[in-house]
Amino acid sequence: MPSISCIIVSYNNEIVLKDAITSVINQTLPVTEIIIADDCSTDNSRELIASFAHKYSQIQPIYREKNIGVAANRDLAIRSAQSKLITTLDGDDWYSSRKIEREFIAMKNTPGVVAFSDVYLAHKDIKHSRVLDMSEFASLERRERLRWMVNNVVKIPRDMLIPKKLYLDVGGIRDSFATYEDWEFKIRLAASPNQWVHSGIVGSNYRQTDSGLSKMSLLKHCQDQYKVLIANHELLKEHLGEHEFWLAVAEVLMRAGRSLFGIRSKLRKLRNLKI
Repeated sequence: MPSISCIIVSYNNEIVLKDAITSVINQTLPVTEIIIADDCSTDNSRELIASFAHKYSQIQPIYREKNIGVAANRDLAIRSAQSKLITTLDGDDWYSSRKIEREFIAMKNTPGVVAFSDVYLAHKDIKHSRVLDMSEFASLERRERLRWMVNNVVKIPRDMLIPKKLYLDVGGIRDSFATYEDWEFKIRLAASPNQWVHSGIVGSNYRQTDSGLSKMSLLKHCQDQYKVLIANHELLKEHLGEHEFWLAVAEVLMRAGRSLFGIRSKLRKLRNLKI
């Protein structure tokens, strides 16, 4: 049986955390270690985690004494994992039952690969829910894969099954980014020569909410995406070239400009209101 660790990070996810934990416990391929890293929640998450840990010996709780942010919480928890293979899950999402089994099957004959699945975007209004088909990503060579990653922040693989050694080799998740830290890590991961393989199924279920990144303004999104690209200037210049790097930056700046134009338009309308 393969040695696999799943790292669940959570902050005040008491209402939905049970679904996340249960979805990992009920995998058709058993998970050796389930690390649940609670980032100093103020709800009853810790009591829930403790009850699961009491019942299931593979669950290893981590209780942060202060809130350190999702990037540092996830990175430290991954580094503490004991297995050679790791995968991750947010505390408000859940896995399909065969996610890990199918990803392991896809990768087992090729050492050092990254295995991933399709993603179901679960919107509170079921009419707006949809599946992101990621299969095309597996056919891309490194340059095209990196180009895809740089120019997309939504339709990219998530919760991949990867060797822990590979995670460490590319530098892990950097806690210097308050947002888009996952995208920033995946850019560096996509630049590695390792092959990416697709499981053929929907593996992760992403719960879309009105909190977190959804609350941020478009301008703030663009500012944070810009920081990620600038931080990886040398890497992207090496693999994509200076021209493509600045094209990617320009696209982000154009979105920021459209956001500012929209703000200005609203201000003009407000000034023209007769009170």
